[in-house]
Amino acid sequence: MARSGVYGDRSVVAALNELAKGISGAEIDQGAVKALNPMLVDTKARLQANRNYAGKYPGFPQPQSPRKGGHVDQGIIIRKQGASNGTRSYKLGATRRARYLLHLLEFGTAPHFQPNFKGGFMHPGARPKPALTPSFEEHRDEVPAALGRFIWERLVLRAQALGRKSRL
Repeated sequence: MARSGVYGDRSVVAALNELAKGISGAEIDQGAVKALNPMLVDTKARLQANRNYAGKYPGFPQPQSPRKGGHVDQGIIIRKQGASNGTRSYKLGATRRARYLLHLLEFGTAPHFQPNFKGGFMHPGARPKPALTPSFEEHRDEVPAALGRFIWERLVLRAQALGRKSRL
């Protein structure tokens, strides 16, 4: 069994009180981002597969070159959302242009009239191309486990540091 380097009742109580404080909020944020990263990467990969390409829209003007930005996959981020009671929550969020387009890709659109393109025409609608839901379903069990491992590793490092500190 490994020795902690903490001896005496007062130093043990002081070390346990220090460990009871837990890890900092910044470390929890870092762990949450690290745990959610596989879900983020998977979501971006699914969205990138749905980008515009020549021939995607038959009968419409085709792009001359790939669009230089504004793709939905470029606007997906991990966002921290704090509550007033001190709890923390994290979510995959959309920024920039993705805020307005992500739900249309995820759930599809019904046929509708487009008045401002080519003098107006009837849009046939779009099939759903979900990205967030399949990524969530695939990674939902991994995220809490990864965050728990991260927090445990940080607590072990802190406990080891307390043992070294008491020997000095």
